[in-house]
Amino acid sequence: MAQISTYSSIQSPTLDDKLIGTDVENENLTKNFSISSILSLKSISLTPALSSVSITDQEPSGLDSPLQVNFGDAQGSASDPIMLDNLGNITFNQVGIYLFNGYANFERKGSSGGVSVTLFRALLNGVQQGPTKGVDLSNTGIMFPYELTLPIQVDAGDVLTWEIMRDSSGVDAGGLYTHTNSGPWSNVPSSDIRIYKIG
Repeated sequence: MAQISTYSSIQSPTLDDKLIGTDVENENLTKNFSISSILSLKSISLTPALSSVSITDQEPSGLDSPLQVNFGDAQGSASDPIMLDNLGNITFNQVGIYLFNGYANFERKGSSGGVSVTLFRALLNGVQQGPTKGVDLSNTGIMFPYELTLPIQVDAGDVLTWEIMRDSSGVDAGGLYTHTNSGPWSNVPSSDIRIYKIG
């Protein structure tokens, strides 16, 4: 058999092809390993890092006045991967990649007439991330649930916040509201977050 370095043709591998390796758990024996078995070793683990719910109505004070979104009671400390304060500041204490899942319950309460334009955005260390998003509600009594899941790469000390605002292109109404249910299920929160550490 010729030396490996003398082979000139390059082939595209398949999952059933084999590679030669050393089995360190079995007296360093030389063995064949399929490419599919090697790829299966790479799995992604998700560790819950933060979970919080707000059952408080969140209403901006007027048109074009941003309001920082609150996600419930403060939790965590500097020794945890993430901590949350009462204002809604999400502080990452460990560098890494996280999976963010957030929920907001947009509603319009008060008088009808006109269109409510409620905007929202994410900020990392005070800098907006991605585009501004918005919800238009032309009547009261409409719930608009919005859920977002995205990965986020952070350094230790990074702070993630969310803001909502009633835009002056619409009427002074709308926000994040808790919906009180009459049945046996729990009430719909105004906001909810779940964050997982990846790896």
